[in-house]
Amino acid sequence: MKHVVRLRFGLLLALALLTSLAGWAQGRNGSIKGKVQTVTGVPLPGATVVLTETSTATSTDQSGNYILKNIPSGNYTLKVSFQGFTPHNEKVSLKAGATETVNVSLKESTYNINEVVVSTQKRTQTSIEVPIAVSALDGKTLDRLNITEFDALAEYVPGLQIQLQSPNNPGFVIRGITSDDGDSRVQPRVSVFQDGVSISRARGAAVELFDMERVEVVKGPQGTLFGRGAQIGAVHLIQNKPVDYVTGELKVGYGNYDQKIARGFINTPILEGKLLNRFAFSYNDRDGFINNRSGGKLNGKSTYAFRDVIRVLPGEHTTADLILNYQYDDYPGTSFKSKAYAPAGGDTEPNTTADLEQGENLYIKRNVFGPTLIVNHNLSGRWALTSTSAYRYFKADESFDADGTAAPALWLSEVAKGEQVSQELRFNYTNQEKFSGFFGANYFYENGYQRVPFRTNEQSMYTLFIPAIRQQIEGNAQLTDAQKQGLLDAIPLVPLVTNGVPNYVTNIPNIPAVFNVFAGAPLSTYHEEENTNFGKTSAFEIFADGTYDFTDKLSVTAGLRGTYEKQTGAYQSNPSATPSPLGIFLGTYPNILFAPSEEKISTTKDYFSYVGRLAANYLFSRNSIYVSVARGRRPGVIDVQPDQTTYLKPEIVWSYEAGVKGNVLGGKLNYDFSTYYYDWNNFQTTVYNLSAGGLGQSIDAGKAHSFGIETGLKYNFMQNSSVFANYGYINGEFNDKDSDGNPQEYAGNTFRLTPKHTISAGIDFNKKLGDIVGLYVRPSYSYKSKVYFEDSNSEALSQEGYGIANLMAGFSFNKATRYEIGVFAKNLFDEKYIIDAGNTGNAFGIPTFVDGQRTLYGLEFKVSF
Repeated sequence: MKHVVRLRFGLLLALALLTSLAGWAQGRNGSIKGKVQTVTGVPLPGATVVLTETSTATSTDQSGNYILKNIPSGNYTLKVSFQGFTPHNEKVSLKAGATETVNVSLKESTYNINEVVVSTQKRTQTSIEVPIAVSALDGKTLDRLNITEFDALAEYVPGLQIQLQSPNNPGFVIRGITSDDGDSRVQPRVSVFQDGVSISRARGAAVELFDMERVEVVKGPQGTLFGRGAQIGAVHLIQNKPVDYVTGELKVGYGNYDQKIARGFINTPILEGKLLNRFAFSYNDRDGFINNRSGGKLNGKSTYAFRDVIRVLPGEHTTADLILNYQYDDYPGTSFKSKAYAPAGGDTEPNTTADLEQGENLYIKRNVFGPTLIVNHNLSGRWALTSTSAYRYFKADESFDADGTAAPALWLSEVAKGEQVSQELRFNYTNQEKFSGFFGANYFYENGYQRVPFRTNEQSMYTLFIPAIRQQIEGNAQLTDAQKQGLLDAIPLVPLVTNGVPNYVTNIPNIPAVFNVFAGAPLSTYHEEENTNFGKTSAFEIFADGTYDFTDKLSVTAGLRGTYEKQTGAYQSNPSATPSPLGIFLGTYPNILFAPSEEKISTTKDYFSYVGRLAANYLFSRNSIYVSVARGRRPGVIDVQPDQTTYLKPEIVWSYEAGVKGNVLGGKLNYDFSTYYYDWNNFQTTVYNLSAGGLGQSIDAGKAHSFGIETGLKYNFMQNSSVFANYGYINGEFNDKDSDGNPQEYAGNTFRLTPKHTISAGIDFNKKLGDIVGLYVRPSYSYKSKVYFEDSNSEALSQEGYGIANLMAGFSFNKATRYEIGVFAKNLFDEKYIIDAGNTGNAFGIPTFVDGQRTLYGLEFKVSF
């Protein structure tokens, strides 16, 4: 209830403020609107419209309409471009408070690549004008490449890797730095934003990509632009908003593994020019790739996602969007398969049949919900105010078999819940002659927990401890050789599984009482315990960022964000209701894994911090050269345990980057190139250990650095057809010594989940076969070199380089109502690979492995109007 009260208060405050401002706001600014179409009258959605004397730009909607608001009076050049058509330039004279209508008809051409419009710097610009590395894919491109999930997005963005083990456990990697921790006390390094609102918490960040305006991937420290969590970059999802006419789309499909697909939208004006609505949905359901001998199928998918956006236009200068997002995931379990023990009649390959003994008790269920209210109000002249108020809730429940076998040794669950409230007020200033920028303040509150229930048959789990116990005996210098041998004979090695059948030890070994055991006592067939970590954060931020144009070509951008945050970390693990005889043997009674705390243990710490950036940009024609330096920060970690509390220092990174991007060859070739160097202090990494129940725990790994190169090319070789290629190189590793000159444990090791080389390429071929019929063929290929799944760089926990091929092909029929029918294939040649290794089982000496996506193919039909 407190969260709801905060949200309501924030929304009412924002609306009250904006309403009062509307009363005195001046109307000196004007607007330019119109429609972009072909010379034959066919609308061109997604065309770029730019006022070349300013940084103001936009894209046309599904009917080819556009509008540029809050434009000071003056004379301008309106540039309109669209892939496959000749750009059009038109002079526009705008009077104070007036609205000019400029309709444009484009002629077909054999070149011109669309410049993607972005809002990375909190104002509308083309990607070429932004002095940082930003990769943007508009909604049309996402649709044409069939990108509906995060991991598919990574195939087309250099420097971005996304590990989508499940919707409950995504890993976002930008330029070698991973953000995937589920611990509620650990803050993310990579920010994921949805229409200006952080959704970065890992257990709630993976959302379906449907009815999107565009996706922007911003690389490098971006705390000034995206807040305290954007230590090494941000992924920003911008969803489509309502337009003032009726339009809609429906796509349905069917594929192998009984895959069923349905997604679409309907846009309807309720009160013309005043109240608009857009409803969109996505449904994707298929069986799992992996058969489970104990019941069910694993690595499947079932997702329902809905969005409703209500746009209110109370006056010429104000727009209010209420965005309601909801997603429900109901997956079968993930196949964490052991490579040490094969199932009966099977093998240890991750992509073949598994035997996880909990069968259909393995699952992933997740609810994600969030309302967002965005109010934009144009003040007098060059000033604008944006208020963003949001509430977000997620709850995820995952049940998984952590030993990867038919043995009832490690059955765990993870129940994660989080709520957040945020309120941001931002003032934007735009001066077409010299300066543009913004300043504002943000309040963020988050409260969540991660609860880990653990269940086991002690007679099976005991076998996992035998190797460690024997090693301890062999290394005990107080024992004679005869005593050691006697103890080793009493504790023989017993494998967890033999020929797919679990082994059991029914009693504690009969060994001397010096080891503090109950000799011969029976082990329980069922034991249950759990622990919970709690995290609470309140943060207040102030920020400012601006660009000054020294000449019409040279500009300098600087930004700074200061943060005060109050973090609370807590831990609780009650004594088990079924006290463990195995715990007596291990000295952890009454639990086995989680040290009991009797009650909730809590610690609070305050932090003050700053991040910032400085960049210079030289723009010539439609090309730019930029250099930048930035400071990024990841908040500290409060790791509360019953015996002690560990405070990890905030992680600091300094970034140095240079790049060049633009259009050449008469607009046929779009390119970008960047190179960067990062220097880290207090680098935080993740290890798996028994004290955390085999789950990830953050530690300070000291100093690290990385060097990288990224480049992207897109060439328009004929009308409305293009080829693209991307390449990324990352050399990220831990330094030999830490800040105090001490040798580091991971010295020289490569960052986990970080291939040194990534390559992607594809063709978007579109050919008219008549007045209304068209053919499209869109093959693509992506490759990544070897990756390690742990910072320890164990060869056993790695994946050699591999490549994935995808294909879309079909026919389009363009009338007043447009139709498409086509086929799709993902992982066309059924490449075998893994997406994760180690996991919880690794803490017990039995790492598990997760299979990558198998071949998916099917047929899709789309109708739009």
